[in-house]
Amino acid sequence: MNRTIEYYDKHAGEYFRATAGADFNALRRKFISYLPEHARIIDIGCGSGRDVKAFCDMGYQAVGLDASEKMAREAMEQLGIEVISGDMADWICEEPFDGVWCCAALLHLYDEDADRFLQNLRYNLKPGGILFLSVKEGIETGYDEKGRYMRNFTGEELRERLEKTGMQILETGVTADKLGRDAFRWMNIFAERKTNV
Repeated sequence: MNRTIEYYDKHAGEYFRATAGADFNALRRKFISYLPEHARIIDIGCGSGRDVKAFCDMGYQAVGLDASEKMAREAMEQLGIEVISGDMADWICEEPFDGVWCCAALLHLYDEDADRFLQNLRYNLKPGGILFLSVKEGIETGYDEKGRYMRNFTGEELRERLEKTGMQILETGVTADKLGRDAFRWMNIFAERKTNV
């Protein structure tokens, strides 16, 4: 089993309690400002399910996807939301979504897996659909003290990868960590799916 997924399986309850209350309201509101009313949203790498629940409460059709079966179960049991258990690098939906929310998940993927995830947006995101990505800024690539893989992506690198898959960046920004950690900040990207590539 992937060491990162193993960590989240082992610490699902602890991770839920640590992250479920983090305030992402400003970023969620910016995301939905690009979406149609009652849009279908998938939160890929949803973790605690915090954002899925928030989107549902705002009137959107939202579901989660997480590679950790225990994390997915924890989110469903605690919040009463729908979470699919699956690998974000390979997962393909039956009907594309209006919005893909991917908060703090892409950074756990090796390069080849990140490329597959981005290529699969042509199946998982409608033309004109909106992608939100957040990754840690300026970290070291490798395994952290908890045994989780972390990939340092630069803004230019993400722009190139997104453009290769038919995505156009709409805006980017940097925010402080919502859990109060000051060792890093988060790079946030909003992008629109323009073409099939």
